[in-house]
Amino acid sequence: MIDSLYIHIPFCEQICTYCDFHKELAKQAKKQDYINALTKELIHYKNKLQELKTIYIGGGTPSNIDLKLLEELFKTLKDILPISINEYTIECNPNDITESFVKLLEKYHINRVSMGVQTFNESQLKNLNRSHKNHHVFKAVKLLKKKGITNINIDLIFDLPNQTMKDLKSDLELFLSLDVPHISYYALILEENSILYYLKNKKNISVNSEEDVHLMYNIIVDFLTKNGYKHYEISNFSKEGFASQHNITYWKNKDYLGVGSGAHSKVNGERFNRISNVTRYIKTISKHDFSVCETYPYYPLADTCMLGLRLIEGVDYNDINETYNTDIFKHFPKLNDLIDKGLLTITKNRLHLTKHGLLFGNEVFEVFLED
Repeated sequence: MIDSLYIHIPFCEQICTYCDFHKELAKQAKKQDYINALTKELIHYKNKLQELKTIYIGGGTPSNIDLKLLEELFKTLKDILPISINEYTIECNPNDITESFVKLLEKYHINRVSMGVQTFNESQLKNLNRSHKNHHVFKAVKLLKKKGITNINIDLIFDLPNQTMKDLKSDLELFLSLDVPHISYYALILEENSILYYLKNKKNISVNSEEDVHLMYNIIVDFLTKNGYKHYEISNFSKEGFASQHNITYWKNKDYLGVGSGAHSKVNGERFNRISNVTRYIKTISKHDFSVCETYPYYPLADTCMLGLRLIEGVDYNDINETYNTDIFKHFPKLNDLIDKGLLTITKNRLHLTKHGLLFGNEVFEVFLED
């Protein structure tokens, strides 16, 4: 059973300096061709999508395409999918959230909005090549709430070049003033294909020490938990009842389908993705060729453990042992070493990261990559 559907919109107004996601700048005609191809792919998978619980439209920047094209996509989804979707999310730039945009969300029952804010420091926003300013964020949140869309996520990034502890605390205070129920707070990763990676190699920007990054993370965790946000995943915090159901599908290693150029899927014990090339995607789908995918290895036991340990509650090792007819502590003997080092611990049959282990998640996850 496919629980969740991800739809990739690979278009942006401009390229952020930290981003290496599959995206491009494109003209209206190409965007129209892309939505036409998406429609064909969605209809092709219609029968597999009748028990969906969540939809997530991400990118790129879904709000970058004009309202006419967006409505074409929403209408297709309405025509082929179940009447009720528990959680229906779209990613947006704050400055794209207008009265007309929100009316369209209302019309098609999109009930969750995820905004890429990244920081409230406007000089940093300029360095990141973001197109919005703070007033767009506050206006967007006010408008969404006015129209009854209260399930709002804010994406923020910490460990930005030259970011101080004062800057971080200011971002946290401004976030809190928005009074929204969810925040995803990620440490900056200098991805190889990003502009910031290039600037770092040219020594045009400086990066924070590992000690400062750890301090920033702990400040974030302490601040948000003290202010009513449950820390439920390494980088995610929510008020009661507002955890991301869609992302929990990934972390609990359930089946999901991704459609669109570069979208990833896990279905019936197989992982695969559409090719990350918009032009080739449009050509193949337009010919009703849905076989052009790249498959990659899937290790059920390792993936279940690694993804589940991203959750603060961790994994029930008895359930895993029963499901996979194994003993994870024998299958992955290094887990015992990680417990001895204080990175993992056991509470009532659940294996989970310690507070210290949250800072060294990659060291923990490497154990499963060796399988």
